[in-house]
Amino acid sequence: MAYALTDEQIQQVIQNTALVILARPDLLPDWHANLTELVQQMRAAALDDEAIFLAAVLALLDHPGDTLPTGTQYDAAWEALLVSLQTGSLRPAREQETITLDRLLSSIVQAAVAVQTHAAEQRQAVYEELLQIKAAAVESQVPELVVWLDDVLDVLDGAAASERAAHHTGIYGAYWKSLIENSPPS
Repeated sequence: MAYALTDEQIQQVIQNTALVILARPDLLPDWHANLTELVQQMRAAALDDEAIFLAAVLALLDHPGDTLPTGTQYDAAWEALLVSLQTGSLRPAREQETITLDRLLSSIVQAAVAVQTHAAEQRQAVYEELLQIKAAAVESQVPELVVWLDDVLDVLDGAAASERAAHHTGIYGAYWKSLIENSPPS
């Protein structure tokens, strides 16, 4: 998933917004004007997710109690901003401290391939870890991840990865392809 806003820009939006709300309300007019201009640029470029996220941040300046997620790919940044405001922290957690779906799927593929190729003794530990991740995905209501994890568990139980590929699409399909390419032949 490509982001039009860089990680640095997102962190700057979070940090500046938290600063204005928590410590420097005198900077509110300037920050409001900067965000308004950025929203207009995103709308002009037809970058809807970015415009929605930035408009939500702009609305937050006037209504700090508005905590509804934006429904965009920037919801993690939105959540980081809300956490900064709730904790009174002007330094939001860096993305490196959080796990993204991309990193999670990559780690799972690497672990599954390792168990199949050279670390068979780690099978039980990896299997149990995947069951914990699956439980979290069920609790978080992420059905695509649950299905994907079920298929990885089946592969660890001896199923061929290529037999489970048909229903995986998007990022899940991309990582499933990686699993197929790196798994030993059945």
